[in-house]
Amino acid sequence: MVDTRTRKTATIATEVESEPDIPMMSLNFETPEEIQRIVLEADGLQEETPAPEEATKKKRKPREDIHTSDVWTHFKRGPKGADGFLMATCNYCGMKYKQRNRKSTFSGNATATGANPAVWVFDQARSRKNLGKMVIAHEYLFNCATHHYFKVFVSDLQPLFKIVSRTTIRADCLSIYEEEKVALYQFFSKLDCRFSFTSDLWTCKGRDRGFMALTCHYIDDAWNLRKKLISFTALPSPHTGKHIAQAIHDQLVLWNLDKKAFSLELDNSTANDACITVLFATTPIQKDLHISGAMFHQRCACHILNLIVQDGLNVLNNEIANIRETMKYIRHSQARMEKFSLAASQVGASNKKLAWDVQTRWNSTYLMLELALELREAINRYATLDKRYTSNPSEQEWERVKMGLEMFYKWDKYWKDENIILAIACVLDPRCKLEVVEYYIEQMYPEECDTFMSNMNICMNQLFKESSSSSAVVSDTRAGMRERLRVKKSTEPGLKSEIEEYLAQPLDDSSIDDHFDILSWWKLKSPKYHVLARLAREIFAIPISTVASKSTFSTSGRTLHQGRSVGVVS
Repeated sequence: MVDTRTRKTATIATEVESEPDIPMMSLNFETPEEIQRIVLEADGLQEETPAPEEATKKKRKPREDIHTSDVWTHFKRGPKGADGFLMATCNYCGMKYKQRNRKSTFSGNATATGANPAVWVFDQARSRKNLGKMVIAHEYLFNCATHHYFKVFVSDLQPLFKIVSRTTIRADCLSIYEEEKVALYQFFSKLDCRFSFTSDLWTCKGRDRGFMALTCHYIDDAWNLRKKLISFTALPSPHTGKHIAQAIHDQLVLWNLDKKAFSLELDNSTANDACITVLFATTPIQKDLHISGAMFHQRCACHILNLIVQDGLNVLNNEIANIRETMKYIRHSQARMEKFSLAASQVGASNKKLAWDVQTRWNSTYLMLELALELREAINRYATLDKRYTSNPSEQEWERVKMGLEMFYKWDKYWKDENIILAIACVLDPRCKLEVVEYYIEQMYPEECDTFMSNMNICMNQLFKESSSSSAVVSDTRAGMRERLRVKKSTEPGLKSEIEEYLAQPLDDSSIDDHFDILSWWKLKSPKYHVLARLAREIFAIPISTVASKSTFSTSGRTLHQGRSVGVVS
């Protein structure tokens, strides 16, 4: 079918050729499309070409915000502030406010509802369990739910909730306890570390019964210091070392922690001292401890300080001043020293060299008192030989000096043996290491410094060796194989151990401040010092005290109220 426009074009072309009088321009058309364009122009027509979409669309004016809220009758919209928020000015007071959000509460609620389409359903069992948790957490009485206004309050909140009796609440609390106990048991079994324990003995006011609290201290895998009260049980009377040892061992076996124990901290009593002896003699726990249990028994520092405070209530300022003046007076000249030697020989006392204390070091004061008390007869005899000597203490003053010395004896008895484990903890502080430990030991025990440092190094190396062995005992997996190879390589002759490499590093002076987190430091260094970090994790978990800070210097002891002891179950 021939296009009409094409036929018209051909006709016009024929007419042009038949009129020779019309001046002709040279036509040299290359394509039929070009011929068609020329002819249309001669007719005054224009070729129809499709216009682009952009040209056909009309540009819309930007929509002005329409503010339909009634609030805009009282406020005038202003420009944006420096922080990009639109401002609005009050028409009455001129106060400016930020327009922070264009979303309404309804739209936000609709969005939240779409994301959480579930409908809340009341559950009596769940509510009862939460009630039991509330009673446990806040130490309420079991009959708190039966109080009149508690019932009124709950009825207003949820009429469907059925108030339960005190017996039911007690049963719910015990059920929650059993659930938490199982969860904690499973959690302990997954931790690859040793645990330290503290034991406290409680008495019941008005009743002839006692209780033992056993608390577990540890550092978890995230290097956070934790503690859990794992037992509060009735203790049979009398509270002898045998009964205490049996109760502690039973709880350790119950929680499967008897083979993962590191230390046990007890009060400073004769029964507790006997407890450790009985525990080692009657149970197999000693064979699983580091260094055969040499570091197992730890004494409570707060109890030691408490004993010292209680024994030091009477001030000895006058007595100390007299004895200090006596030492200075006799040492003032050679003649007086010879006269004192004569007095000592007359009463059969030892002729020791006299020395007075350094007043800024209380330890030296006790040493001076100890020496003076030993030379008491010689000093009294010297007073009869030298009439110019007037500082001789009276008999009453000598007795008070003797009583004051008991404070130092208790400190030395209970604290001296603990210094090794505390010194190792200080060595594991990157700000201290051996330099600081040696300095302070020399200040406190100058005559025993070398022996102490030698014993400490032996203990630390032995602990490191046993920690290396325990860290290599892992499952037969690829990780376990790599661990064995790594431990074996670190103990090869000629290679520095982790301890040697750690001590060779300079002190971490950048961390000398009150906010230094030593656990975070070891957490970061654990990939480099794997075995040493494991040892640090176990040592830093050892508590320094068995009591809370608020009762450190309390003389009232641990007393359980008579009403609370009735419901304690074994």
